[in-house]
Amino acid sequence: MSMAVVASLNTLFGVLFLLATFMMLALRQTQAILHAYVAQALLLVGSTALLAVAAASPELAIVAFITLVAKPLLVPALIVRLLAPALRAKREVQATINVPATLALALAISLLAYFLTRPLVAGVDPVVQVNVPIGLDVLLLGVVMLAIRREAVPQLMSLMVIDNGAFFAGIAITTSSALVEFAAALEGVMVVMIVALLTRAIARSLGRTEVSALAMLREGKAP
Repeated sequence: MSMAVVASLNTLFGVLFLLATFMMLALRQTQAILHAYVAQALLLVGSTALLAVAAASPELAIVAFITLVAKPLLVPALIVRLLAPALRAKREVQATINVPATLALALAISLLAYFLTRPLVAGVDPVVQVNVPIGLDVLLLGVVMLAIRREAVPQLMSLMVIDNGAFFAGIAITTSSALVEFAAALEGVMVVMIVALLTRAIARSLGRTEVSALAMLREGKAP
């Protein structure tokens, strides 16, 4: 496979990776957000595998395999197993700003990330030129997602988006060994396990706390 083909495929994966992030920002159902996260993680795996081919790097190939097992397979499985009721909920995920405003903010951040990283990638190998700007963009969009979402499960997935963005940029410039990348992948899995367990424990202790359930209470009529 020629380097021009690898560069084109990596650019395609990068664009789709960014579009998956925009989808996560626009979606308002928890299960749909999880599906978009899985698609994003698979695109991250594809980019890592392509860079492994381009660099003829066995370490990056190992990283791609570890990422495939951890991010699109193990992490969603843990979320589904531990937080199934939250995923089955059909109600709209609450956010501090509406979808059009969110997407407008995301577009502004994307333009900012492009101009900030443009000097950094001027002399970089064309195969990896898209990784740094798109990785930084997705990282910042993950921060926005974390800030505007009000519920634990979408916030948890926002943290994983931030991790994916950093990973997408990092695979273009990293010189560390596969063991370090393995530790980074396991860190993401541990975050999911801990936060998911805490969320489930809180839900069991407090139950539902919807204000609408108190609509029928009146002064002097409480049981």
